Amino acid sequence: MARLNSYYKQLEREYIFPIIEDKLSQLQKNFPEMTPINLGVGDISLPLAPSIAQAICVATQEMTEAPRGYGPSDGYLFLKEAICKNHYAGLGIAPDEIFISDGTNTDTANIQELFSLNNIVGIADPTYPVYLDTNIMAGRSANIKLLPCTEENGFCPLPPEQHCDIIYLCTPNNPTGVALTRDQLKKWVAYAQKENAVLLIDNAYEAFITSPDVPKTIFEIEGAKDVAIEFKSFSKSAGFTGLRCAYTVLPKSVHSGELYPLWKKRQSTKSNGVSYPIQKGAEAVFSSQGKQETEAQVRLYLQEARRLKEGLTKMGYTCFGGENSPFVWWKTPNNLTSWQFFDLLLEKCHIISVPGSGFGKHGEGYVRLSAFTTPALSTLALEKICNLQ
Repeated sequence: MARLNSYYKQLEREYIFPIIEDKLSQLQKNFPEMTPINLGVGDISLPLAPSIAQAICVATQEMTEAPRGYGPSDGYLFLKEAICKNHYAGLGIAPDEIFISDGTNTDTANIQELFSLNNIVGIADPTYPVYLDTNIMAGRSANIKLLPCTEENGFCPLPPEQHCDIIYLCTPNNPTGVALTRDQLKKWVAYAQKENAVLLIDNAYEAFITSPDVPKTIFEIEGAKDVAIEFKSFSKSAGFTGLRCAYTVLPKSVHSGELYPLWKKRQSTKSNGVSYPIQKGAEAVFSSQGKQETEAQVRLYLQEARRLKEGLTKMGYTCFGGENSPFVWWKTPNNLTSWQFFDLLLEKCHIISVPGSGFGKHGEGYVRLSAFTTPALSTLALEKICNLQ
């Protein structure tokens, strides 16, 4: 008899998005004329930049003129070199230390395969659910240590007194929108050096960083090349959520050089890589026109994040994030639970948010708003919330 993976049954945390869809569907049945304002989804709202679309079309046309089948499983050299030149110049990162993939969700889920089940895994709470869930699915539930991100510590996880072998850090953080500063990251690098640990840095929202004291990459920190792996994405910075292209930076020096060949072997065995046209589209992000177009989109999203945060603050609410991130972390009023406040916003304002409890137990008492929206919808949302008061 086929035996199932019993660790999947240990996933007790509710998957919130189907619940949100059910609640929205029921409300639309009761109020068919309702048009919801979706500030919950972490997806883009602006069209793909023209220069990127053109590059993809040209690359696809190339494939009608000459065959181009399987590419390198870890990505084409032209894209790796463009990433090195634009994001890691002067930091000692080589093109072959960059692995192209279809998303940071995929890579942060798969990287744990390289490590023993006996490792102690530190995971920020609240944060992106895939880190916790995939380690539970792998059989590490007894060896997981949650690192609280609370209002008291500025939503920035602190290096624990106890030993951890692997630490997941998302900065700028999803869902809190708070980014770790240079000094805070230095402490984490020092911790990893002391404990012989590995830092897994999800830096998918790097394009939204505006504060001078927040590094654009962990490799700006001295010593990070020996202890850190970084994950970046074109999804939110360049509108690739429907195209799928990201990359992992794994220096050969990490963990005394033991991890690099394992990840290379893992990717070549389990992946056929990202398509040629999509990688040509990603390369176009670094062109002069591509930079202008995508940076303008990021600025608009940040503008809406500031608009939402400032508007809510003026109404007397407590909010965090929204400066180096497209997310606003909204503290629920009157001691309402995350789901209670979600229901109130949906039923009274027709606004979709995301309950903070879905990101971890320390997310309870908050909801996440996404600024992947338009100025008109941000304005309408604030008007409805003002009426709610």
